[in-house]
Amino acid sequence: MYYIMNKSFYFWLRALMFVCLIAVGVSCTDSDDFADGKEEKSTPSKTKGNDFDFSTKQKVDLLVDYSSFQTYGPVWFSIYDVNPIVDEDTGYDYVNETIEPLFQAYTDKNGKFDATITLPAYAKVLHVVTGDFMVGLKRKPTEIINGEAKAVINNTAAAASRFTRAPGAGTSTKDLTNLYNISYIINHSSGAKTNERIYKDWHTPLGTWNSATGRPDYLLSAAASSLVFSEEEFAGLYDAAKKALNSGTTCKEKYRSTADITLITDSEVSMTALGSMTCWNSSLGYYYYNASNPPTKPTDLNIIMLFPNTQDGQRDLSWDYQNNIGTVRGDVVQLMYYPNIAKGDYSGATTTFPKGTKIGFILKPNGWSGQGKDYCSKKSATSYWDKKLNIWAASTEGLSYCRNNGYKLPNPNGEARTAKFSYISPNGNEYALVSFEDACDDSDYDDLLFALNPKNAFAELPEVEENKTTTHGVYAFEDRWPSAGDYDMNDIVVDYKQEMFFNSGKVKKQIFYLTTYQNLVELKSGLAMKLVKNATPSKIITKKMSPGKNATTVSYTTDGDYYYLTEDITAELGTTYIFELQYSSTQELNNIATVQPFIYRKEADGKQWELHIPYEAPSPKMNKSYFGTEADCTSGTNYFVRQGNYPFAFYLENGKVDYFLNNILKRENENVHIDYFFPEFLQWSASKGQKNADWYLHPRQ
Repeated sequence: MYYIMNKSFYFWLRALMFVCLIAVGVSCTDSDDFADGKEEKSTPSKTKGNDFDFSTKQKVDLLVDYSSFQTYGPVWFSIYDVNPIVDEDTGYDYVNETIEPLFQAYTDKNGKFDATITLPAYAKVLHVVTGDFMVGLKRKPTEIINGEAKAVINNTAAAASRFTRAPGAGTSTKDLTNLYNISYIINHSSGAKTNERIYKDWHTPLGTWNSATGRPDYLLSAAASSLVFSEEEFAGLYDAAKKALNSGTTCKEKYRSTADITLITDSEVSMTALGSMTCWNSSLGYYYYNASNPPTKPTDLNIIMLFPNTQDGQRDLSWDYQNNIGTVRGDVVQLMYYPNIAKGDYSGATTTFPKGTKIGFILKPNGWSGQGKDYCSKKSATSYWDKKLNIWAASTEGLSYCRNNGYKLPNPNGEARTAKFSYISPNGNEYALVSFEDACDDSDYDDLLFALNPKNAFAELPEVEENKTTTHGVYAFEDRWPSAGDYDMNDIVVDYKQEMFFNSGKVKKQIFYLTTYQNLVELKSGLAMKLVKNATPSKIITKKMSPGKNATTVSYTTDGDYYYLTEDITAELGTTYIFELQYSSTQELNNIATVQPFIYRKEADGKQWELHIPYEAPSPKMNKSYFGTEADCTSGTNYFVRQGNYPFAFYLENGKVDYFLNNILKRENENVHIDYFFPEFLQWSASKGQKNADWYLHPRQ
């Protein structure tokens, strides 16, 4: 009741003020506004209107630098105004994906981004976040100072280049007893092996490994085989992986739901280690089967040891591996086919796998960690989980295992814990990639990545998608300009969305969406848009989508770069107007198009009434006789301005129409000034944007 009475009082007070202003005649020298609930005391001026442009955005010169990493191409990063990373100090950190970034883009191929970007004016401290596979999940906070922000992220990982031997002076061994809990459940309290078997003992026919590090003695020489990737192919594999995997965020379902790798021809097969994004020292094995006789339970698998220790030491140095690095990125192992392995017989071994064979992989997290050393301990955290997790991650659906131990999530159905996708080279050759999620606590699937050779030997896998960004905004118009309005800012509301699609770090396509909303209007207004093109698109596709219907291609009336979407917004309320811009060559961010929506009404002699956001220039058809009349104070290029603390129109950077659905867009709230529902509005406008810049994020509750 209190709310209703106050709202009613506020409404009648505004209405009385509005009537009084009409009675005395309103001009650009009069003020009809309130500041902090009090009437403004302003001296009439004949010079200009409000010099505040009511902008909710800012330009920021942003530098992001990952060049200390070997990035293998552009790095995808996101900008937030809050820290989006959960459990950042535990090592089991991930990105809260319900928090939308303010900005996303790629660096250049060397890992640097240096450009002027647009952000909401309320952003003060930026959190620069990447989950790039070559960098890992990294967050760098940086403050905007005098329109500049810098985020330099240093690589603190152990130095290890391709084909460089890992440290360690152990002897050669095949002994599985120095691997920890490779096939059995352990006791969570003591860490001791129990009698509960989950998998058969792993086979070790490929050869021996270093007893100190787990590095295989059977690695394939880089110069000895066509099964070793070239530097160009290596870079392409990473490019695909960086698009498919983003540390700390959920891997796409289409990659995670793919079945085991299947050979479409008799072929040799090699596996190349591309990297590890986990702190764990795990063990990797492979198995194979025919589709006509698939394994149905874990003990059906005949697992062959590939890498006893998959740790490559490329996680940052806040984690302690005690120099126990068993794998170097680029290590290659040739897989062998043992036709009688189910009987424990390795006779008849061959390098050629028969057509139709399905090859699966299994990862035993911490399989190498139970040797009296506290691997995978973060220096500032406990590592009780290190030896007490009963987890196996398999690539075949139904054959993984993860027991509920009060810390991890169980996996009762044994879902596969791999993503599988392809890299297609510029000459059309297709290679298979497999990535593991080593536990049951997240779904980024970047804990272990490897690629399979040869080319074009495997059944088709999903091709990786290019990244895209989505940005939002809202336009609001008072349709009685140049007359003083009621400033409920709900006569015409346009929800704005832009999607940008990337290729090799640059923009190849933009799509703009404009959706109309309104509360209550008596005037018939249309919606138009100026398309500001910096580079010429090779193709522009225009569409319209009516409520509840699919989008259809349409041709809008145009005048140069001006597009007239509808003459009557009311007749097409809720319609979305779509513009797709395609470029024949990819574009830098500073060279892409922008849009300027405005409302209009046709008049005689080809002229028209228009209303734009403050300071935005009108079209050539504008009837300029309106300028300087009634409440308008346009002067020079300061278009569509007035005195006082309410604009005729505004644009909300990173705003959404959802903010307005329960307040100004309700019919019963017509004629109620916007600051009633957004109490911080007047503090923002009266301070010329210096205070409460995020006012539209805080509606009255």
